[in-house]
Amino acid sequence: MRTWSRIGGTMKFNYIPREYWNWRCSALLLVVALTPILSLTWLSTDRPNRLVVAASLDALVRGPAAVAATLCFYVAWRISAKPQLIWLAAVSAAIAVQAVLQSGLQLIDITHQVGGSLWLVLFDVLSLALIARLSVAAGRRSHHGDPVFLGALVGLGLGIGRILAVTYLPNVSANTFGWLPLMLGFAFLAVPTVLLLTLLPDVPTWVSARVGAGVLLYGVGHLVAYTDGATRSTVGSAVTLIADLDGAILLTAAAAAVLRMAIVAEDRDRDQLRLRVDELENGLRVDRARIHEINSTIAGVVSASRLLREDPTIGSERRTLLDNMVHAELGRLQRLLNEPVGATPAVVDLDDTIGNLVLAQEARGNRVTWLPSGARVTAEPDAVAEVLNILLDNAAKHGSSDTSVTVKSVADAVEVVVSDDGPGIAPELRQHLFEWGSRGPRSRGQGIGLHIARDLTARHGGYLRLREGTVRGATFVAGFPMARRGDDEPAHLA
Repeated sequence: MRTWSRIGGTMKFNYIPREYWNWRCSALLLVVALTPILSLTWLSTDRPNRLVVAASLDALVRGPAAVAATLCFYVAWRISAKPQLIWLAAVSAAIAVQAVLQSGLQLIDITHQVGGSLWLVLFDVLSLALIARLSVAAGRRSHHGDPVFLGALVGLGLGIGRILAVTYLPNVSANTFGWLPLMLGFAFLAVPTVLLLTLLPDVPTWVSARVGAGVLLYGVGHLVAYTDGATRSTVGSAVTLIADLDGAILLTAAAAAVLRMAIVAEDRDRDQLRLRVDELENGLRVDRARIHEINSTIAGVVSASRLLREDPTIGSERRTLLDNMVHAELGRLQRLLNEPVGATPAVVDLDDTIGNLVLAQEARGNRVTWLPSGARVTAEPDAVAEVLNILLDNAAKHGSSDTSVTVKSVADAVEVVVSDDGPGIAPELRQHLFEWGSRGPRSRGQGIGLHIARDLTARHGGYLRLREGTVRGATFVAGFPMARRGDDEPAHLA
């Protein structure tokens, strides 16, 4: 996801974006990590050496922290599909399984007897080598199988090997070769491992650096415990406990912050996608609304043209009216094709607008009863024509014979009442009548005309409603703002 790199790619090691992690989260994590070992230490009978007891239970800090980090990295990978995250989850899984096995040993007090075994040191060295290998694999763009399962198998193998070694092999002290060779050997393996983790591609620096530092601190804690031997010192125990706690906080904080970052990025991408879909849907609605009106207009023009060409009985006066109607409707059709709705409102002569629409309906074989009223309204001319054309089309489709149009003044508005003598509107459809796509089961329309008409009237300060209580058929009332008295703007011929 592009959002991933943009959010976290340039952050320094010392900073985790505050929207993903802060000091309160770290404090809460510290309390959670300390709770189990403090509880067990308090119950210990070895009261003078409680710090040593707490340090000997350090796997109870590493284990839950590594398990939590594994889950966070894994879920973040599922969300973001970043291949590096699944390998970081594999590294955490290897640490987690070993820590869980070691915590079991600690709980049955085995580590007090073999805490200074050279075999533990050798297995930790092997752990670092395998983690380094997993870190190299993390830079790959693809993977085969489940790397988390691989990491768990590595951790399980190392944990079982450690148990078998300290159980069946001769006990060799970790201090046999001195502490300096141990330190040098640890540095030789740990430093490259940490560097590999911090150089992972497409992973924020503060993530990989904290994972590497966590692994390093875990190693330091182990090394100090091994050089202390079975009889641990207070200073060594303190160092071990502090190193493990810091390592757990760094590892878990990085993983939890990565998960939150992945969730936020996914939410942002989803919101952007939803906005894009909404834009596409709105654009589609506009196009469908325009096509709806274009089809209706073309039908009237074609019918009138055929009538003019094929019916020789039409009188000259009616022929002139039909010709003017065709000319006006062709002009409106051209504007529908080339200009979006939203022209400047003007004074509209309703007699001219309704007259042309009535002629178009009659040319299509629909009977309309209407008397001129001389009313004038202020609105976008083509919008008025489109609203009334939708109402007349609906009345023709659903009525059985005649459609009536009545114009009257009400307060500061002019109402155009369109009635048909059809079966009317079913009660279950009335509540959703003006919603996009709402139509009856037997309707031949698309269910968008009334939604378009209501939107256009509202946009011009008017209204469209269904008149309740009609005995037969359906009656719609479209209201438009009345033109101001004395307005000398010329009427528009729609």
